[in-house]
Amino acid sequence: MFGRAIALLLMSAPLLPAADAPVYFAHEQAGIGDPNPFYENGVYSVFYLKNEGRHPFWLTQSRDGLTWSPPSESIPAGKADEPDFWTGSGSVIADPKGGYRLYYTGHHPHADPKEVVMEARAPALTGPWTKHPETAFAGSPAYDRRDFRDPFLFWNAEAKAWWMLLATRRRGKAVIGLYSSADLTQWTARPPIYEEDSPLNLEVPDLFREGGDWYLLYSDQREESRQVRYLAASRSAGPYVYRRFDALDGRAFYAGKSAGSGDRRLLFGWLAHKKRHDDAMDFDWGGDLVVHALRRNARGDLAVSLPETVAAQFRRERRTLSPQALEIGSAAQPLLARMTLQVRPGSAFGILLREAGQEPSRIRIDTARGEARFLLRGRDSAQAPRVAFPPSADGRYALDLVVDPKLGLGIAYINGFRALSFRFYHIGNSRLSLTMDGEPVALSGVVTTR
Repeated sequence: MFGRAIALLLMSAPLLPAADAPVYFAHEQAGIGDPNPFYENGVYSVFYLKNEGRHPFWLTQSRDGLTWSPPSESIPAGKADEPDFWTGSGSVIADPKGGYRLYYTGHHPHADPKEVVMEARAPALTGPWTKHPETAFAGSPAYDRRDFRDPFLFWNAEAKAWWMLLATRRRGKAVIGLYSSADLTQWTARPPIYEEDSPLNLEVPDLFREGGDWYLLYSDQREESRQVRYLAASRSAGPYVYRRFDALDGRAFYAGKSAGSGDRRLLFGWLAHKKRHDDAMDFDWGGDLVVHALRRNARGDLAVSLPETVAAQFRRERRTLSPQALEIGSAAQPLLARMTLQVRPGSAFGILLREAGQEPSRIRIDTARGEARFLLRGRDSAQAPRVAFPPSADGRYALDLVVDPKLGLGIAYINGFRALSFRFYHIGNSRLSLTMDGEPVALSGVVTTR
């Protein structure tokens, strides 16, 4: 218990103020990859892969998802002859015997096995962390020797055992593998809790119970469906099935994992950078940390929305929207546009982003197709972030739009149910307005800034 007391004492120190900071966490200039959140005593500890070198684990902490501690290194990448020459995603648990354990992926591109589960321990979340290579294990013979990564651990009270989920393969199929242990010492391979005939991997799995249902999150690696998706089941062992509208955000948001419970559960992921930080290029690995509020709605679906701690940053009213003044204003500083509107069912509306000398970009919300898309400078393609949502039968919509010009990104939340994250480095040079494709609209709303 000595280590746990130290952790709480350290967290009593003030976190960095956000007065001049971007809307979202931006202390990490190298870029965030695969955030692995851990929630305890009101504090979110996010262990992430730093996008430099061979992806060492770093840590930042927050009480509210708004102000964050300065990042510090937790787990360095290993040496050239060690199985964690590269480090990969994982998870943290509180050790029943005191202190904490971090399980992570050891990756060595020239080794066999290529990927193994590694373990480190610490008396406090802030460290120091000590690697325990003697506990490392590979997936064979039950699972793959090459793809065997992203261990996610939790105590499953329903199964009365520790469970470890992994993104791996079995007999050539993509699976979310399962191991169990009574004491965190001996791990036994179990049949996968989910499998599908896929050529790639179901990455960074996350499993939690809410409202009597179990929810299995993963990030789909396939280019044609690169999104954070979820399945649901009535029991932890499954069977797990997709719900309608299983994707929580578009392709710009990846590696989403949750922490907390009930109304305090947050979904942490990275909003991808573009190569060379050029809007015209494809998405790259790693990006900026983005946090959604995650909850189970009355129908048993998972929904994402704007965290109120993020909304609370915007206290100064800039412009009140009305049917006669649909211009939201300049995006030269962080802003939040919150609006409710009613359109003719089956029509389309959206936000136009006008940049001088360029074809306008737009967020297009197609209520006939039930799909929102971000079109960079008017261009639609397979790379365009998009997300499906249930169209409103009466044409009523609530839209939250957050813009962060310093980071060059935006997020649109639709009916408090789905998010559409997008990268646009030049968004600070744009003026924003609501467009209705020629349809009349009943509108109310407000735009605020910090």
